Amino acid sequence: MFKICAILLLALIPAQFSALPLRAQAPAPASVLAQPESQPSPVALSWELATVPGRGNVAVLWLTPAPGYKTYGNDPGETGLPTRVQAVATPQGVPLPVLYPPGKSARDLFEPDKTVNVYAGPTPVFILLPEPLPEGYGVDARVTLLACSDSSCWPLSLENSFSSREAPNPPRADSRPWWPLLESLVNSGGGVVQATTGEPEAAPGEAPEQWSFTPRSPHPALEVDSILKAIPLALLAGFLLNLMPCVLPVACLKLSGLLATCREGEQNCDRHAVIREHNIYFALGVVLYFTGLALILGLAGLAWGQLFQHPGLILGAAVVLFSMGLSLFGVFHLPVVDLKFASHHGRSPKAQALVTGLLATLLATPCSGPFLGGVLAWTLMQPVPVVMAVFIGIGVGMASPYLALALRPELVRFVPRPGDWMTRLEKIAGFVIMATVLYFLSILPAGLLLPALAALLATAVACHVWGAWTSLNQSALTRWSIRAVALAFAVAACVWALSPPAPKDAGWAAFSPAAFDKALGKEYLLLDFTADWCPTCKALEKTVLTPDKLASLRARYGFTAMRVDLTREDPAAMALLRALGSASIPVAALFPKGEGARSPVVLRDIFTASQLERAMGEAFGKGK
Repeated sequence: MFKICAILLLALIPAQFSALPLRAQAPAPASVLAQPESQPSPVALSWELATVPGRGNVAVLWLTPAPGYKTYGNDPGETGLPTRVQAVATPQGVPLPVLYPPGKSARDLFEPDKTVNVYAGPTPVFILLPEPLPEGYGVDARVTLLACSDSSCWPLSLENSFSSREAPNPPRADSRPWWPLLESLVNSGGGVVQATTGEPEAAPGEAPEQWSFTPRSPHPALEVDSILKAIPLALLAGFLLNLMPCVLPVACLKLSGLLATCREGEQNCDRHAVIREHNIYFALGVVLYFTGLALILGLAGLAWGQLFQHPGLILGAAVVLFSMGLSLFGVFHLPVVDLKFASHHGRSPKAQALVTGLLATLLATPCSGPFLGGVLAWTLMQPVPVVMAVFIGIGVGMASPYLALALRPELVRFVPRPGDWMTRLEKIAGFVIMATVLYFLSILPAGLLLPALAALLATAVACHVWGAWTSLNQSALTRWSIRAVALAFAVAACVWALSPPAPKDAGWAAFSPAAFDKALGKEYLLLDFTADWCPTCKALEKTVLTPDKLASLRARYGFTAMRVDLTREDPAAMALLRALGSASIPVAALFPKGEGARSPVVLRDIFTASQLERAMGEAFGKGK
């Protein structure tokens, strides 16, 4: 497990449609994310009643998210919680069928590699009312949904009702603006119809009441159930981290402290005092790391490893470790702490020892799982002071060998003498760090893998510039200006890699031979040939074929955009590509209307936004 490295990275890193008044206030969200009582509900409910000739009445429950909020659709897609409506006719208590509109396809904000369906504005949910119904009937509805802004989500359980007495003369349904949607859903059999029961479901984030267990352990004596057990186990687990294979990359850091000597030219230097100072600050770095992690997990109420549900933290950890590995291979030297043995002669020995302790913990924690699992399972459900006490115990346990060396610096005589073996160990450590980077890449969402590799390449270039283009012969201003540009280049690459991709269908129609033949010659067409394995195609999608730019061009030229996806084998798409004189992608083809459709304008490989606009002018004319 690599959760603890998140600590270092954290520092870097519609109008309301209403025919009937809302009669009931929504309760607070049933979730650990408590909504302040002073804030209004992120989603408002309102009712509308209409008559469907020959079919009876239909009740429309409007879900209106507040500005800046969206809710997941009834069919949420690859992730998210579905919007559910339970409706019951009163006073009979008869469950009513509910017809849901389709959601708008989009990329999930928190998991950009996944596609979701959302309700982004006032959304009608249709409740079909049977005939006959007595005079003065009503509908009770309970809505469970997840309302999300750009930064957080609120699980909501909303209850509302209406009576037919509030709408004595309902209008005809075919006169309402939502009628085409209802008619298309009914005629096509689309939507999701659910005849609900009167029994309430658990709201998102709520465990059903029947989920009440009394867990038993096969080894009760070993089960952590108090701080008196947790602290000794934390000390032991922390100490054992020093003996695990994951600690190989840390060996260079630790031995640099054990082999610390007086700085060159320093008179009257006490070598034991240097060793004592280095190891005290090294141990302090270890303990501070665990203390900071305890504060974050305890105050935020997070589970062990929950920080790494965020792709940004995973990529950030990979970039930091990758740069540390390049340092061990001699590409550049870190300004405050260097992982190489010569680093103990730095100009800030205390700061250097402190930061090496932090980094040692970062690299040692992959092996924490087998030892910390039982301790943390109990600890992270306790108050913040208990969490901090246990985590500090883990830090003290891991730092104990260095504290012992600080107390008895003469023990350094048992450490092997410096030699060529140290250089070989540095290279081994570098390869182990690179293996750790591979692990981080493997847990990234699939859609971020290629951008993450590009970010690592940019980091390698930045590290090379830092190490090869700067030296002490330059002025401080020149040296640090070059380094600042290199650092900015790496940071910009990471930001680019994490920028959420546009939804695949954002303004694009899916290609099919039938759809293409039907539109050919009758509409202006833009075809974009792309694939997930094509890095140049992805670069064009992020820079030239963006939703905003396409919307501007579409408003001017009125074309239909089709995306031809060649990620998987598609004989028809390949035949069309060859008919355009190409056997590679990216390719963008612009088809005019009329006879000119047989002579499309084709852009191959990389092209700019201005080149695309000129090509559209040639293919489509001047436009609006």
